[in-house]
Amino acid sequence: MADRRSATNTQEAYIKDASWWLWWVQARGLELTDVDFIEADTFAAAMRHAGYAAETRRRRLSALKSWYRLPATGPPVSNDPFDGMDLPKRQRDKSTRFVTEDKLNRMLTRAVAVESPRVQAILAVLKGTACRVSELTGAQLADLGRRGEHRILTLPAKGGRRHEVVIADLTGDLLNGYLTKRGNLPGPLFVTSTGAPLQRTYVTQLVQRIAKAVGVDKPEEVTVHGVRHSVATAMLEAGEPIDVVQALLGHADPRTTQTYAHPDHLARSPAHRADERLAIALGRAPR
Repeated sequence: MADRRSATNTQEAYIKDASWWLWWVQARGLELTDVDFIEADTFAAAMRHAGYAAETRRRRLSALKSWYRLPATGPPVSNDPFDGMDLPKRQRDKSTRFVTEDKLNRMLTRAVAVESPRVQAILAVLKGTACRVSELTGAQLADLGRRGEHRILTLPAKGGRRHEVVIADLTGDLLNGYLTKRGNLPGPLFVTSTGAPLQRTYVTQLVQRIAKAVGVDKPEEVTVHGVRHSVATAMLEAGEPIDVVQALLGHADPRTTQTYAHPDHLARSPAHRADERLAIALGRAPR
């Protein structure tokens, strides 16, 4: 548990989520040792009726389930009122601005044509690894290495974990062009001209600037997470197995990866091909 929640922000969020339940129990004049599953259901229903988003309710209830399962840190009770409770289903973040693979390729082509080696390398790594902005800005020069015949970059993933991604040939060439300018001083992989770490806002702004230049609709809404989302979606739509895309993204749960699949996957359903074979067997021309 300590490894999974070692990041300060994660710890603070976990404590905050659990505190909602403590406040509820106190406001209802109860003791932690007295609450039962009916009270837990009432708490979940109250959040739903208050209009909290499904993902917010899911996160809070999940935190409480974890809390009660850990005797060392959870409440001193013999029963878990959240045991067996179904969590709200995950919902796709509809605010994420999706960018087609064609537009992503045009963005990288534009960067190679007119941008600095650093911008070229940033965009190539974002597209080639589908990394998060925190992983990009947190990566160190020492995180570049090799594993067998593969060049890899070890990223600082969520929860204090480390996540390896492959730097393929084209991405590596553009990264090398930047490293020639950067030099080999230890520190962050991507730095400013003075050697300072890049800010997340800078990375977001350059992505939006290039998106605007190639005609992406509403470029001001494009984010690094949107690029990550779009890369993953393009891979799934190209037929990459979900476990392969999951490994690239560093997701612990394949259901998280599945949220990157767009409805277009219906056009690739095997039902269409089965229908074509049936039409041939019946002597009818496939549509």
